Amino acid sequence: MTGKKYALHALVLVNACLALALAYLWLSPDEQQNNLRWRAPEPQLVDYAAMLPALPGPAQIDTGQFIAMLERPVFSLTRRPPPPPPPPAAEEQVATDTLGTAQLSGIFQGAGNEAIIIQIAGKPRRVRLDETVDGWRLSSVQARSATFARGSQTRELQLPRAALTKGAANNPAVPAPQPPPARGQDEASPSSPPSPAPSAPKARPRPSFGGGTR
Repeated sequence: MTGKKYALHALVLVNACLALALAYLWLSPDEQQNNLRWRAPEPQLVDYAAMLPALPGPAQIDTGQFIAMLERPVFSLTRRPPPPPPPPAAEEQVATDTLGTAQLSGIFQGAGNEAIIIQIAGKPRRVRLDETVDGWRLSSVQARSATFARGSQTRELQLPRAALTKGAANNPAVPAPQPPPARGQDEASPSSPPSPAPSAPKARPRPSFGGGTR
């Protein structure tokens, strides 16, 4: 009983000390309550660069070994690099003569509006005065021709005429069919031979008894 009594007194003493500590924290020396309003704590700056480990700087690499491997390949029998490929041959651009195969098919002439129609590779193309066709400029338009110029060179295209006589000569004339002669004229014509008279049918021999005929 005595031990329990002392333990109870000790607990009461501890609680009293804790109550005095709370009162000291709660009340200021002038008996005013402390910490009635919440105050934001001061921000703490963090240096992330100092937290990360330092990265190693760029190291000097000896490239002599790589150059030696390129000059003397390991998997080559001769230990020599292959010869460089030859440079590509320059493609020669062949200038196409467009007007050499072009054909003039139409001409338009008016007050300040002159143009032509030419056939290039089977396709019609309209060209106005002073326009260019593959470097050739349409310099003038005449009644049945057009002149192109390129530098000191000139070229003239003629408008072809319709070849009507050639088509008529190739197609010979077919004679018109004649009407048949009339029936009366055919009978009265002296040139027609007379029709032969019908002949009487021949009598067939009758069979007879005894091997003879009657």
